[in-house]
Amino acid sequence: MSAFMKFADLTLALAKLLTILIIATMVFSVLVGVFFRFIIPIPMAWPPELARFLMVAVTMIGASVAIRQLDHVGITLLVDALPVRVRGVIYIFGNIMVAVFLAVFTWFSWRLTLEMGPRQTSSSLGVNMAFAYAAMPIGGVMMLIQIIAVSIEGWQRTLENQSPFVPPPGA
Repeated sequence: MSAFMKFADLTLALAKLLTILIIATMVFSVLVGVFFRFIIPIPMAWPPELARFLMVAVTMIGASVAIRQLDHVGITLLVDALPVRVRGVIYIFGNIMVAVFLAVFTWFSWRLTLEMGPRQTSSSLGVNMAFAYAAMPIGGVMMLIQIIAVSIEGWQRTLENQSPFVPPPGA
């Protein structure tokens, strides 16, 4: 398991780096678009399209960071009233359901990327849409890796008689 957790940590670091780079590029694209639309009244078509594609990419990749850091919204009021072992079972079951969804999502997004992407070209950028669609399966794989990692960590917390829903302080 430690090899997988090291791989998940490496994937998390990559996702954080990609998120920073994508957001920086998106900000640059929006600023270029605003500059050319309002300062120099010569609007350009590509900045908003690039910003939209990057918004999808940062959402998909950034979601894997949120999964690993347990930053997604969760309501555990009723579950917290249950014994710790039962909480752990519910936690693992919920994560299995999310993993199944992510596996199906990743499969169909790969199919979309490989089958439809090469046949389409973006209107303003003129790039193959497979590049834009690729953020979905990449993000899906990254989220799947992180949901497995948080399941392992949550079960370990359960075995230590702690809530699986709450990371230890400083984590």
